[in-house]
Amino acid sequence: MKSFKLKSVLVVLFLSIVFISCNNDDDHAEAPIKTKTAFVTEIKGSGTGKVNEELSYDVTYVVENACAEFVKISDASIGSVKGLQVEVKYPSEVCTQQVPEPKKTVYKFKSAAKGTFEIKFKKSETEFLTQKVVIE
Repeated sequence: MKSFKLKSVLVVLFLSIVFISCNNDDDHAEAPIKTKTAFVTEIKGSGTGKVNEELSYDVTYVVENACAEFVKISDASIGSVKGLQVEVKYPSEVCTQQVPEPKKTVYKFKSAAKGTFEIKFKKSETEFLTQKVVIE
């Protein structure tokens, strides 16, 4: 009986050590990805449209290096002025493609009401680039 009790204690101790020593650290985890705002240099598209008609605008933006990838278009504000900004992601590894060229994405605009609208994209930290659109 004493032998059985001793063996049980040793088995429990051994299993406890095994479970405790296992860790969930991933030594091969990917490096974090940086997301930044890319400033817009040009907005091309129609200046007029109709109610409930989708208009497409080519938005040209500059990136820090050629490995940058488009993430999304999000809301932005400079002071009390609201507009949009282009977000890009940069891998943390060294980029072997060092010469960045301006990149493009498409922004879609649709209005359910008539009027004059301004599409504003962040051009710098203090300024927006504006495209006026008249919806008839």
